[in-house]
Amino acid sequence: QKENNIKKTIEAQIAEERKHLKDEYDALKSRLESEYNNCMVDMKQKTYSFKHQLESQHNSRLAELEKQYKSHISALDKANAVKDKEIGKLSSTISQLKNEKWDIKKTADSVCKDLEDIIFTNIGRRGTIVQNSKNANSTFFWKMVGNCGKCCITPSNFLE
Repeated sequence: QKENNIKKTIEAQIAEERKHLKDEYDALKSRLESEYNNCMVDMKQKTYSFKHQLESQHNSRLAELEKQYKSHISALDKANAVKDKEIGKLSSTISQLKNEKWDIKKTADSVCKDLEDIIFTNIGRRGTIVQNSKNANSTFFWKMVGNCGKCCITPSNFLE
């Protein structure tokens, strides 16, 4: 019986110790779960805050880049407008120069015709004027071939 009492006492102490350990374990587990939950809530809040901070920075930078882009586009549009005006002026100048060239050519043809008339009047039937050569500027030099075959008429001869 004494053994039985000792055994019951030991079992009671073990049961009490087990209950005490179980309560301590449950308390520690509860505290750990609470800390874990607090950490998760804190992490979610920080993640949310960080996400919004990044989005705000991104939107701010995006707005700045859009402003720069629009500014560059505006500057390019202005430069294109200036270039278009310059191209228009150059086209106008080219047209004007073509007209002037045409007028000069007509005048030169007229002067050449007048000079030919003068030369033919002076030469009479003694000789003819034939094309001698063509220079790089497409100006023809004329040679008067008379009885001697040595007479040469060039633009410099006309100016003398």
